[in-house]
Amino acid sequence: MIDFDAALGGFAALDEQALVRPWRWRESTLNVREALYRSLEDAQEACVSAAGGPHPESRRILALAQRAFGDLRGLLTGLPTELLDRPPGADEWPVRETLRHMLSVERRYAVQTRYAVERSVAEPVRIPEDRLPTTAPGEVSGDVGAVLARLSQARAETNERLGALAPAALTRPSVWVKLEIDVRFRLHRFAAHVVEHTIQCEKTLAALGWRPTEGRRIARQISAVLGEVEGLGALTEARAVEARLAERFGSVKAGVSPAGA
Repeated sequence: MIDFDAALGGFAALDEQALVRPWRWRESTLNVREALYRSLEDAQEACVSAAGGPHPESRRILALAQRAFGDLRGLLTGLPTELLDRPPGADEWPVRETLRHMLSVERRYAVQTRYAVERSVAEPVRIPEDRLPTTAPGEVSGDVGAVLARLSQARAETNERLGALAPAALTRPSVWVKLEIDVRFRLHRFAAHVVEHTIQCEKTLAALGWRPTEGRRIARQISAVLGEVEGLGALTEARAVEARLAERFGSVKAGVSPAGA
């Protein structure tokens, strides 16, 4: 059975010519492009349903970070390994180094934010540097799927640790760079940082002459919306949409209709 990552990467590889091939849906003949848009609609429906729940503010904020990660996943899934390690210019990071930085900051932000929530009044507002985690280059070895899996795990740990903070915790003081801010500001930094370096990855790949297909552009939107669904804690619903996308990709490869999906 095709899994979600394989389906996402498979759809991402499709150019305009592939997307206009016939695809059967229910009693109609559409095209492969519509198979992707049906999945985008499935993801949107799941997102609207999940967003209606009684979520703490911290979970809603971190859902934005998970959406940003979904966008990154859609951009990079299936990327050839050689493009991970090719710098766009002298003294510029290749994509792999950007992802290592993102993994390191994800972990450090989580520790810094938790410290701000839990520290006693006798402890300094800024966390001691020796309490912050480090990320070795070897932790982002392997192909892009392996690297994204490590970043996904770090994001899941952040969501677990910080997704249910009490309202009073959001106003606890912290330090970012040299500025005194609060926990709410720190939580919003997660998404902003992922967006910032997703754009950096886009710029790097463009400088290397790589351009996303139309299939990837649509699949990226699906992945982003599903990220928000995950961030809101609707994991069962997210997995159901992923399974339907995988089924549709299987039908596209086989040239048959997915039974009403």
